[in-house]
Amino acid sequence: MSTFGIKEQFRGPVVIAATGLFLCFSILFFMPAEIPHKITLPVATLALASLWLCPWQISAALIFSAAGDYMGSCGNFLWQMTFFAIGHILYIIYFIGRYLRNDMIMTGRRKGYLITIVICAAALLTFALCRIIPQAYIKEGAMIGTGTGIYATLICLMLVSALMQRSCLFALGAVLFVFSDFTLAWNKFINPVPYRDYLVLVTYFLAQWLIFARSTGCRMHPASKHALL
Repeated sequence: MSTFGIKEQFRGPVVIAATGLFLCFSILFFMPAEIPHKITLPVATLALASLWLCPWQISAALIFSAAGDYMGSCGNFLWQMTFFAIGHILYIIYFIGRYLRNDMIMTGRRKGYLITIVICAAALLTFALCRIIPQAYIKEGAMIGTGTGIYATLICLMLVSALMQRSCLFALGAVLFVFSDFTLAWNKFINPVPYRDYLVLVTYFLAQWLIFARSTGCRMHPASKHALL
């Protein structure tokens, strides 16, 4: 349930308006315009709209993500990581709650799928712990190194919980989020990544929009060829 109520007939137009503003602010970020903290604008737009459209956990996660964007624009990596970690915890709470509410029976096929995604996430986390985290300790010290390890664990848990949903949009959003953050970490702690801003931020912005759009539960008329979801 969203923080503020909205009539069903207004949900679609609000989603479209928020998406339009989000797209404009995303494009604006890559333009040579001197606007302070402009990286915060795309996700802040989704966070504001989500108060009327999305469950509170999604709204809170987007708000903390926007705060993380702001801290990143200020050069405060520790607080940036902290706010995003809180956002991932909120996403996990939402995804697990949604999974339990749907009361999905664990058939043999679903058990196999769950085991597969857990193994993949564990492999990803192992890679982070063995390759990225040690360099974080060396370059940034124990606090950043420990925080990066905790963050890597949380985003892998978020990935598993998102992939457990019956939703391609949630799954794709989580995968893009992981790709964005691992690319950012590799660039910061290991080696510079060519076209870093595009690889990190295009995937990050798209990930947040996919999670936002799916969590609104908004669908246009079935006869429309331009259904949102």
